[in-house]
Amino acid sequence: MTQPLYTIRQVAYVVRDMDAALKYWTETLKVGPFFLAEHCPLENQKYRGGESHADVSLALGNSGDVQIELIYCEDDSPSVYKEFLDAGRTGVHHFGMMPENFEETCAHYKALGHEAAFECTVAGSPLVYFDTVDTIGHFIELWDNSDTYKGLFQMVEDAAKDWDGSDPVRILDV
Repeated sequence: MTQPLYTIRQVAYVVRDMDAALKYWTETLKVGPFFLAEHCPLENQKYRGGESHADVSLALGNSGDVQIELIYCEDDSPSVYKEFLDAGRTGVHHFGMMPENFEETCAHYKALGHEAAFECTVAGSPLVYFDTVDTIGHFIELWDNSDTYKGLFQMVEDAAKDWDGSDPVRILDV
């Protein structure tokens, strides 16, 4: 990844129509290509402390050094995404950061009074969303400083360099 650790690396949007969102981002905003993970395997989910089974599809693309994530709820399972939609919201849901020390940073956010609203693993690597809605208007997602995330994010970033608009949506096998 070209950005240093613990900088805003990603801006994520919850959308009601993935196809329309991808079309707008790739054709109008010229962001891409996007890598689409349908029914993304989010393992070991916890939503506000309880068990969760949210089914989401997500798409990752870069605009310069900043990753754009589009998230679509595939079901009505309780989640930070469904909660956002149920509140009548769409648009910016969270920004993502990779701290140098994931565990210490999570402890710091908890000490500040921010609830771990959603936790899961992807390919065994943890991530957590902290409820910072009252503080900054949306959630903050933290990723473990792992090769899983670094490799994925670098691949998405590299694909965006000199992207000519061809093959705007690519399937991501997570």
